[in-house]
Amino acid sequence: MKFSILKITTMRFSILIRPLQPFFISLSFIFFSVFAHAQNLNAWQDPNYIERAFIEVALKNEYRKTDQRIVKWEHPIRYQIQYLYIKPYPIADALIKAHLQDLESYTHLSIDPAGKRRPNFRIIFTQDRYFKDVIAQYAHSRVQDIDKKANCMGTFQTNRQHEITHATVVIPVDHALAHGLLPACVVEETTQVLGLPNDSDWVNPSIANDASKIDLLTGLDYIMLKILYDPTLKPALKAGMPLKVSRPIIRQRIKELKKRGEIKRASRIVNRGELARMVN
Repeated sequence: MKFSILKITTMRFSILIRPLQPFFISLSFIFFSVFAHAQNLNAWQDPNYIERAFIEVALKNEYRKTDQRIVKWEHPIRYQIQYLYIKPYPIADALIKAHLQDLESYTHLSIDPAGKRRPNFRIIFTQDRYFKDVIAQYAHSRVQDIDKKANCMGTFQTNRQHEITHATVVIPVDHALAHGLLPACVVEETTQVLGLPNDSDWVNPSIANDASKIDLLTGLDYIMLKILYDPTLKPALKAGMPLKVSRPIIRQRIKELKKRGEIKRASRIVNRGELARMVN
């Protein structure tokens, strides 16, 4: 089985504090800066940028070299929320369920509670002091000291066809709450185990950007999920497709999304999502 290891963007205790300094800025410079910032916010909507970003996030992995093939779920997801060594947190349950509802809406994947069925997607909440033990027991990470490097983490397993068959997310709730990271942990980990495993500092705005402080899905994240999964877009991306085969399909799906106006509306769509309404 193949393992892809994921972590959230913010490294533990890596807080940089700079002293305040007096400054003077002309009104014209302020206007220019605001205008430039607004322009940059929409720069990601360029089809060429989206293509590059998708290939960077979906076909690469920050922990190991890949053969740049599409990895994705091809079967329904049955999830189970577990609390180990910690009491249940209703807010954590609510965040998970809201976000999974959004993901189901955006991807058209079937994402349902496992109930009495065997789960293929486990979301485990624990205490920070048990984070390492839970990872070792349930996530089987091969990354050394990942419990010290990451605030939360996720893994997925694939079969020989590069189909994702199982996934596990582990979140130390007390640590995440203490640092205001619970929504970010929920969103990044549960999204990336759908087949967007790589983090990149130049992909922006996105939860895959380690250098950003983005907690919720962005318009770019939404579009990448649509490229990977939306069954109404033709032709389809199939698990195991190499870059040479998938690139023209990626371009065609981006072209169709632009034609539909979804790229332009993407940010508004995610801002109306269940999780966004809950936390905003």
